[in-house]
Amino acid sequence: MRRIPRVFLGVAAAALLVAGCGPDDGAATGPGPEGGAGSASGAAPKSSAAKAAPLAVAVTGPQKGVAESGADMEEPPGKPDGGADFTTQVEYALQGDLLSDARVAGRTTAVCPHGVTREAKATSACTVTYEGVEIPYTVTIGETYEPDDILTPYRAEPRKRLLVARRVHHEFWERFGGDAGTELSCDEIPVAAAVDGSAPTGYTCQTVRDGGAATRYTVAADSDGPLFDRVQD
Repeated sequence: MRRIPRVFLGVAAAALLVAGCGPDDGAATGPGPEGGAGSASGAAPKSSAAKAAPLAVAVTGPQKGVAESGADMEEPPGKPDGGADFTTQVEYALQGDLLSDARVAGRTTAVCPHGVTREAKATSACTVTYEGVEIPYTVTIGETYEPDDILTPYRAEPRKRLLVARRVHHEFWERFGGDAGTELSCDEIPVAAAVDGSAPTGYTCQTVRDGGAATRYTVAADSDGPLFDRVQD
């Protein structure tokens, strides 16, 4: 079974070129991959030293269906043949890139409404969706590209980051779970959301040790996935 490499891609006229540049049945309860989706933004919450009740979603173990790396994700369906036009090949490659970010299987689409301009340094706008959530991309052709080149190197940069609830729960457990007497929970997060890279999303997770006060963490996302920053008292 062919897997998706976690890199940005270049495309030849007739073939893809890989170029280095890019309620679930698991242990945590919450929305599954068929639920709704949304976008998020907001400021970091304030920490509370008082004993806190659990947040909306209890995180009691690793989540099923979360890949260890982007390279472990299956390719999206509908791969174009080698004779497909350049824009079609880029649109397909962008779906694979977003799935690599998600690390959870989901429905994807991609469109570059004005095509991808195949000229050195040219930029084109594309939109890729994951479970209906739109992530805008900028595609930039390599500065050394010549019209008669067989391969067309390009860089694909998302202008938003994808936050996936199941991956948040999974990685929060991987980082903080497993200790006896420690309870983990998170706010209810949409199945997927488009967020500003590295910025607090307005969602939080927390740990509570031996029934004491909660330690709160803001939730953000960057190119490596979910980020958890402790809220200072």
